[in-house]
Amino acid sequence: MNAFIEMRKVYFENNQGVSFPEFYLKNHSFFNEENDEYRLSLINKMASIRRCYTDEKINEIQMVQALDDLGENVYLDRYIVDLVIKHKALINGNLLRKELLDRLVDPINTSRILCHLLDICIECDVPLLTGERLRQVFFQHEKDFDALSMLLAYLTHFCIDDFTDVLLEHLGRDIPENIKMQIIDGLLACHFNKKDLKQMLEQKLSLGSNTNIYLDYLNFTEGEEVEHDAKIVLFQTAFFGNPEFSGKGISGGLGTLLRTLGNQLVRHQEVSRVITLTINNNWQDGKPFMSYLADHHWLIRLPVYMDNEDQQAFVTKELMIKRSVAKFIKKWQINPDVFHVRYLDNASRTIGLLCKALGAKLVFTLTPDPHRSMVDQAGELAVFRIGETLERLNKIVVGDELLTLADGVVGIGADDVIEELERYFPQLKQPNNPFAFQMIGEGIDIETNPLNFELWTFLRAHAFTHSIDRSHESKPVILNVGRLNRQKGQDRLIKVWGESRLWKDFNLIIIGGNREQLDDEATKMMKSFDEYIKDNPHLKGRFAHVEALPNHVIRSIEKKIMERIPVDFPNVYICSSLKEEFGISILEALFERFLVFGPIKGGVKTYLENGVNGFLVDTSNWCNLLKDVEATIYQSNRSIEDFKRIQYRGQLTVLEKFSIKEIANELLDFYLALFKEE
Repeated sequence: MNAFIEMRKVYFENNQGVSFPEFYLKNHSFFNEENDEYRLSLINKMASIRRCYTDEKINEIQMVQALDDLGENVYLDRYIVDLVIKHKALINGNLLRKELLDRLVDPINTSRILCHLLDICIECDVPLLTGERLRQVFFQHEKDFDALSMLLAYLTHFCIDDFTDVLLEHLGRDIPENIKMQIIDGLLACHFNKKDLKQMLEQKLSLGSNTNIYLDYLNFTEGEEVEHDAKIVLFQTAFFGNPEFSGKGISGGLGTLLRTLGNQLVRHQEVSRVITLTINNNWQDGKPFMSYLADHHWLIRLPVYMDNEDQQAFVTKELMIKRSVAKFIKKWQINPDVFHVRYLDNASRTIGLLCKALGAKLVFTLTPDPHRSMVDQAGELAVFRIGETLERLNKIVVGDELLTLADGVVGIGADDVIEELERYFPQLKQPNNPFAFQMIGEGIDIETNPLNFELWTFLRAHAFTHSIDRSHESKPVILNVGRLNRQKGQDRLIKVWGESRLWKDFNLIIIGGNREQLDDEATKMMKSFDEYIKDNPHLKGRFAHVEALPNHVIRSIEKKIMERIPVDFPNVYICSSLKEEFGISILEALFERFLVFGPIKGGVKTYLENGVNGFLVDTSNWCNLLKDVEATIYQSNRSIEDFKRIQYRGQLTVLEKFSIKEIANELLDFYLALFKEE
């Protein structure tokens, strides 16, 4: 029994006249009286916004009442902003126009409310804030980077040229690079002489040592006309996985996949180019705005300012992301044919809306996340705090919205995943769906060239604090690769190793964590490593924590580990994640013939068959994971030869089903089929 699946089924079968968040909130109470009271309030507000959105006879008073709730929470804000933009003609009325202006200049405005109001002005093309009032608001909020970024977007959109002095003064301040790039946009929009601007940038204008990035940006904004032909132009988004820095920060398997997939797709004569989009906030690496990952495969790093600490940044910056992508497409005179988005988030949603506005085909990779986690172990609806509830409902709604926009939907994995997807997304079973649907797995490059280095010397050079002593180098390895966070479970894995027999027979190597930019979760994870080794000094010298490295280096490390043939036990790869939708790192470990343990929750079970080509384990807590791994290695009566046969079948699985070349062929056929009717 799964109460959430039943709820979804009832919702879609009964053709509810309410939104799914309303339906969910109405049928699920919260854990305390205060939150339950807020739940009822949210239901009423969502219902009111929904009715206004579909009512063509809505009046200005109703719009003003909706604006009263702006700033209450980021998810309700999204609906309110969409509502005003949908009925933008009402801004011509005196009441709503005056109300918006009064709110814009309100001195007690929060940064978030101001940003939403400015978004409305830009999207509705209504320059309400001008003259002295604009200056007053600007100087009131200039020290808040989110507000400053949105004010600069407003100045640029409306080409307000009496701010040149202010922009030039801010150009020399100690503010984020992405905001300085917005200042450059603002100056250019106000017809500031480009030659003079370039000269000022060359003179550094107190910009510090990173001046070249602004000169590069100036060139990037000029754009160029891209040659058009009958082949398709594919856009793929990598907002959660920069292909140049796989494994660092939030980058990971997706970045690796999109790099190798794009490189493979452009080899086909039907493809003109692949453009992979990412958002960048850190320019200290000196990387350009446009990189060539392969001939005709571009990586575009868009400078959209986002607060790295803001967990809802994609929600609050949704419209800014859309405008940034649209600006790039217009400047470079590109005609996109296909956009392929992944993840249920507002960045994907806004790209989907832009795609439809441009007349391109939208392809959406569908996964049931966070749907799977909406129930407890007994299958009853799980109880979350109000903020977490709204966050999860937002992702679920984004998935539903993308299904209404999509021309093609891709499921990850084998055919047996279809049933799970249909349980969480009953829309898939509806007759006459407007989108094509196909299950296509992910894949890896099986033709990598290994680097030449001495394994242990290299690992010590890239270790944080902990490394393997020379006296233990002959032992087999337990390996784990991935970004450091609770979802990936490295803190559970070190306990599994240290609290079992495993530490006597295996070294543990964990690879992950960007040395230059550790986030809070990575810092906490590293602290847990330090504390655990300190409390268990007998483990020192048997555990190594190595910084995140590029994917081709990781693959070389894996090959080097597997060159050493252990006598008593195999080299092991343990994915300790609570769940993996697919698991690129698992495929890579399988291909290199590690004995692989993967989480039973998620999509790994679609290709990992327990005891045949690897092992599925319970990763929900360290005790269960320990029990499953120990039972397999020590208590299953399998010999080293038995394990070798399993390892061989693991490699064969990848060779037969998950070569990136074959995956690219399947996806290309899927893309091209979307155009057959035309």
